[in-house]
Amino acid sequence: MPQIAAAAAAAVAYVTAASTAVAAGTATIAQAITVVAVQAATSAAVNAAATALQGTERAEGSSTAFRLDTDAGIPFPFGTVGVGGVLAYRKGFGATNRYQGLVSTLAGAGPIKSFVSFSGDDEDTEFGVNDAAVTGEHAGEMWLQRKLGTQPQTALTSPTGLELSVTAPGWTSAHEQSGRAVVMWTLYENSKLSEYRGGIPKPLHVIEGLFGWDPREDSTYAGGSGPCRLLDPTTWVWIENPAIAALKWATGLWEGDSGGGAYGVPYACSLVGGIGSSLEGIDVAAFVNAANVADANGWTVAAYPTTKDDKYAVLTNLLQAAGSIPSRKAGKISCVCNGEAQTSIVTVTAADTAGPVEISLGQSRLERINTVLPRYWSAEHRWEMVQAAPVTNPDWLTVDGGKRSRGYDYPYVPAVDQAAQLAYYDIADAREPISGTVMFKPHMRRIEPGDCFTFAEAGFLLDGIKVKCLRRSYDPMSRTVKISFRQETDAKHTDALGETGIPPPPSTPDTPPPAYVEPPTDFLATADSPDVQLVWRNPLITNFDFVNLYRGTTNVFGASTIIDFYAGASGEMAYVTDTPGSGTKYYWVVAVDVDGNLSAPVGPQTVTL
Repeated sequence: MPQIAAAAAAAVAYVTAASTAVAAGTATIAQAITVVAVQAATSAAVNAAATALQGTERAEGSSTAFRLDTDAGIPFPFGTVGVGGVLAYRKGFGATNRYQGLVSTLAGAGPIKSFVSFSGDDEDTEFGVNDAAVTGEHAGEMWLQRKLGTQPQTALTSPTGLELSVTAPGWTSAHEQSGRAVVMWTLYENSKLSEYRGGIPKPLHVIEGLFGWDPREDSTYAGGSGPCRLLDPTTWVWIENPAIAALKWATGLWEGDSGGGAYGVPYACSLVGGIGSSLEGIDVAAFVNAANVADANGWTVAAYPTTKDDKYAVLTNLLQAAGSIPSRKAGKISCVCNGEAQTSIVTVTAADTAGPVEISLGQSRLERINTVLPRYWSAEHRWEMVQAAPVTNPDWLTVDGGKRSRGYDYPYVPAVDQAAQLAYYDIADAREPISGTVMFKPHMRRIEPGDCFTFAEAGFLLDGIKVKCLRRSYDPMSRTVKISFRQETDAKHTDALGETGIPPPPSTPDTPPPAYVEPPTDFLATADSPDVQLVWRNPLITNFDFVNLYRGTTNVFGASTIIDFYAGASGEMAYVTDTPGSGTKYYWVVAVDVDGNLSAPVGPQTVTL
């Protein structure tokens, strides 16, 4: 990027000369309108803008956490996500509370599209007839009933066929939970407490999230085509585009009876999440443009905000995944898309201005960053935030004389390439050499946030430079338009979209250590030719099954063989007679529990006949 450094150097030289001319009273028109206020301090504004692009973590921690929280926020999934759920009900029931019934909420403002998969302690489990587990360690001892959150919907119910036909206590048909994607998880523990070993597996539900209005598929919206309608939730499409998710957040998430047999209609029932702006308060066209760019770039969303999260932070994070930033246009919620090259819509001269141009020469070499360490939400890493390889450009490192890095979070980005591309954009945008504000006459209101325009004024610092409008405001009293802008370098788009991210190694489920089994005690072997008399005490554990007796001709346990197994009560003494033949014999005993786990071998006891 030597041309950027050259542009910055030229700007410094121009401003120095222009400042001298203004002081001497010999300034040209171009110099006068430029050097009203060139503020080195405004480089802090560029730094602040870069900071604002960083994603914000969820207010309630990891989405995969499984917790009981009576004050938990309502979650809203966008795209495909992996979540633990918020526990709303847990009761033991049946004989000696052998059954555990647990009800969890996975989403509000439903329905969601589908339940993709379930795993407990990282073991995938499938369910069949009567919602019973048919695969996995707990097949036949676990049930999972699921509801998509349709409006309305019937209540979850306990599985049929449980011992004595028991059901979860206090759970009735009145617990409909309409609009909430929910699950009832039923677990059965056996009499020896060996099925779950006193603990509940950590659940992970992979789901496809909410539906919403996409103006591009609405033939009543200018440029749209299709049956999708904002006020008819039955026509909505599944949301995987981050800009469409941001639009849904802006219009709000709704639940309840809307009258006339309709449910969940925006503005006709209860607002349960999001901003809830009227459509007139949203610059829909800006969101549509951002959605088209996201589709063109292959960018998607995986988000799980809740009502506990800051509404503006959620909007910012959703737009971040679309390569955009929040903005305002004529008081409306809007956005500026930074993910595509744009042509200049107009050329402006001094005749179009109505006041001074204030410029900043960007951050100093010591302040600006040239490397980002992007973190994104990865399905390959069990739905945790992980850090990809650093994103940079060798030219930046050369110009800056070394690496200056910063970690950025992209919490609603599900793909490593997308995270890398957005990180490159964030660096390149922050490194644009010139930014500032300009006062225009009223006719320049045609320039909107996100538009590019070009200065054309001989001798003017910005002559021939294309800039991008970031914000625009109009003062009707003075009839002036104030535009904040940033230089726009087209080459960065090709570079950014060519980035390929490098993920960390994929996560693999931790292999749990083997269960500890208490070994037999009081083991003794004595010669009673031609026999050997053996005695031991079975371990005092509730899930004891039997003891294996081993015999060998050396003192190496691995070279011995099982000669028999012996059951009996836990803690009971066992007496065995063996007739092995002449010679020296070595004996060991090993306890086995009902799950087939083995204790450490006890021995050897040595006998010579």
